[in-house]
Amino acid sequence: MVRRRSAGAAAVLILSATGACADPRLLVVPPSQEPRTVQPIAPPRATAPSSEVERRLLDAHNAERGRVGAPPLRWADALEAEARAWARQLIAIDRFAHDPAPHGHGENLWTGWGGRVWTPEAMVGEWIAEKADYRHGVFPNVSRTGNWSDVSHYTQLVWRDTTHVGCAVESRGDRSVLACRYAPPGNIDGRTAY
Repeated sequence: MVRRRSAGAAAVLILSATGACADPRLLVVPPSQEPRTVQPIAPPRATAPSSEVERRLLDAHNAERGRVGAPPLRWADALEAEARAWARQLIAIDRFAHDPAPHGHGENLWTGWGGRVWTPEAMVGEWIAEKADYRHGVFPNVSRTGNWSDVSHYTQLVWRDTTHVGCAVESRGDRSVLACRYAPPGNIDGRTAY
């Protein structure tokens, strides 16, 4: 058993550059700052991304991992299915929160709205932008701001021991949600990201 922080715990809302206003119906649930116990699970079976968007999401992850010397991630349909189910639920209920189910995987979430078309690279790029506040060290002491959740999307994305990812984008109206699941999860206390 390991103690870990909720992967990608900082809920980031991205507004489009076109001046869109936040939807007042959208409920944002702040992430828990408490560590939680995660039972390790067997890694998923590696598969090939089934769409161009999935391939680009994987490539965006692996480009940043390559920059820091972390091994490339492999795509997993099982993780993509979990991510898709959660993204669909978030779109359906107009919420933005991490999945409270004990699924045993890391999770990163992103949302955007306002009529803008978001590329896979731009969505993942928002997580990579957290690198500006990243300080290499032992988790959770990894943020220049003193708050590990300010860089937790980034650390999950580049976590050396994570081997698989699956992501899904769901949209309704002018809102999109990207959910990614990671195995094994990152953001484990007492370890370094890479």
